[in-house]
Amino acid sequence: MEIWVPYGDVESLLTLQAENLGELVDPVPEGHAEELAQILKERLKGFQRLVVCDSRPATLKLMRSLAQHLPSDGTMAVNAPSPKSVEEGVSEIKGRVTKLSPPSSVVASGTNELRLPPELVEGKNMFIATGAPDPLFGYSDARVSAALSYMPGGRRLAYEARDGDTPMMLQETKSYSALATLMDGLKDNAYVTVVTRGGEPFSLIDGGAKDAKGHFFPQQPSPAKGIVVGGGGRGYDDTFSSLLRLAIGALGAVRRGGDVLLVGECGNGIGTDALQMQAQRRVSDNSLRRGFYADGIEELSYLNRLKEDYSVTLLSSLPDLYANGRFKFRAAKSASEALQKVFSSAGRGAKLHVFTRACETLLA
Repeated sequence: MEIWVPYGDVESLLTLQAENLGELVDPVPEGHAEELAQILKERLKGFQRLVVCDSRPATLKLMRSLAQHLPSDGTMAVNAPSPKSVEEGVSEIKGRVTKLSPPSSVVASGTNELRLPPELVEGKNMFIATGAPDPLFGYSDARVSAALSYMPGGRRLAYEARDGDTPMMLQETKSYSALATLMDGLKDNAYVTVVTRGGEPFSLIDGGAKDAKGHFFPQQPSPAKGIVVGGGGRGYDDTFSSLLRLAIGALGAVRRGGDVLLVGECGNGIGTDALQMQAQRRVSDNSLRRGFYADGIEELSYLNRLKEDYSVTLLSSLPDLYANGRFKFRAAKSASEALQKVFSSAGRGAKLHVFTRACETLLA
């Protein structure tokens, strides 16, 4: 059986015998970009600025449909953390996307003072981003994307608000509340999160996990000897950090001690500061116990869970020095090599559950 798993801008072909395939969770594409653009056109009335918080394919596809409805007289500013990546995906607004001012306006969060670009504090802005399950935030929506893009110290605030290191995919978490409360305190701002189906813009929601949950089909596979997990392609597997955060939610479908095959290009490298420090052996258990912090520090617990509880094969473009040497995974550069390593460990008769898009997967 041939199964195509998103891998960066392309797809990776996995060939499995029928007797080796357990459950296949491969969401069927269903897109509504034109209809959603009409909804956004109406919702944008009265706003001064549209802030595009990410460049995931669904966000860009919706923006291409929305572009014809944006006023061309300069009354609607378009901003993004990375204008180039948005303009490359939406040629219709090339030359119109700019960055916001450096953070300078102070907003209070308990004993912390955090800074934001003045336009976000004083203006009337609509933020848009594509959502995805997340072990820290439950669901990473437009509020999370906005806070992490524009609020230095936002990730640390979320980490300090967490209630333990257990992954909480698609649940209401204290980390999410910490950022959402802060962002919702900004006057006149609105947040729109794109929910995908098969990678296509499927629907729009206003909030986090509670709103998103109804758009997912809960899966209940019995734990198998092994699983294959793809992040979802470009926008989801750009870094190992992003792939890890998504894949951790699928571990309930594999027995402890079983095999996990992670499929993700990781074309932009490892990702967060904490994972890079781990890969370069610049962080120790002693420093963690002393309260050391680096952005993405929660990912070290996810990584340790994978290494300690499962046998992991990573199909990616990461150098073997990291995948094999630092993370202690089996590294593979092709799907056939990856499957060969999985079956040599799990046994030729092992059944594998396959999740082509962890970004659209919810285990019951």
